[in-house]
Amino acid sequence: MSAGFGLGRVALLGTGLIGGSLAAALKRQQLALRIVGFSDGDAAEALALGLVDEVAESAEQAVAGCDTVVLAAPVSVNCDLLARIAPALSPGVLVTDVSSVKMPVVAAAIRHLGSALPGFVPCHPIAGGERSGPQAADAGLFAGRAVILSPLPGSEPDKVTRVEAIWQRLGANVVRMHPEEHDRVYALVSHWPHAVSFALAAALSTSRIGDGLVGPGLRDLTRTAASSPALWADILLQNAGPVLSAADQVQRELASIRQAIEIRDRDTLIALFDQAAAWRRRLG
Repeated sequence: MSAGFGLGRVALLGTGLIGGSLAAALKRQQLALRIVGFSDGDAAEALALGLVDEVAESAEQAVAGCDTVVLAAPVSVNCDLLARIAPALSPGVLVTDVSSVKMPVVAAAIRHLGSALPGFVPCHPIAGGERSGPQAADAGLFAGRAVILSPLPGSEPDKVTRVEAIWQRLGANVVRMHPEEHDRVYALVSHWPHAVSFALAAALSTSRIGDGLVGPGLRDLTRTAASSPALWADILLQNAGPVLSAADQVQRELASIRQAIEIRDRDTLIALFDQAAAWRRRLG
């Protein structure tokens, strides 16, 4: 691997918004010698857009001879890809991912990677948007965003350091977190909130309220309901345990609000809202 190119020859398995944005960012910063794309759906479009340099016909073909492999497909697909690519990986390869759920991918890596497991460094960039596909790729998507690094106890320190440095070069703020803790936290701060947004939008979709009557508050609350339904169904199912715990936590708060309304308890409502408002104001 050339010292001037942090990831060498890169196999990008998944060329949608996150994978395409990562490819664009690596090219902008000259951190990859060549990027080989593979996807069941949109790799050809990624090639046409200049996000990847070539397209492979299979995941196995994509990773052959590569210095770095990035798993950027949906979580369940990334788990399946680990089984497929393991026999084709080069010695000393760096394998990383951008999955929104960590424990299923970690389990699949432990099950399938064998001697390549020390080269696996799990990641999750906290970035995205409602648009999907390579046409939505943005080289600046990760600037100023958090990236969660979840190295395993046996992950090679030099590879962990390299991945961390790459994300920092892309403008991200790297935070280290155990995979299990990651899934618990993001079930509450991301995964279940997306489900709530979908639920609210679904309830409103059956009403007779005209679109022109919808204000900015509701648009903000339901913004993420415009995201990919297939992607978010996959995320919620792959992180089902922590997501259901988050759902229970939110449901308890909703039940308290509902009860206070039913008994006309203004003081309790204000106390509940004060606590929520104080947390939200801290976010800025």
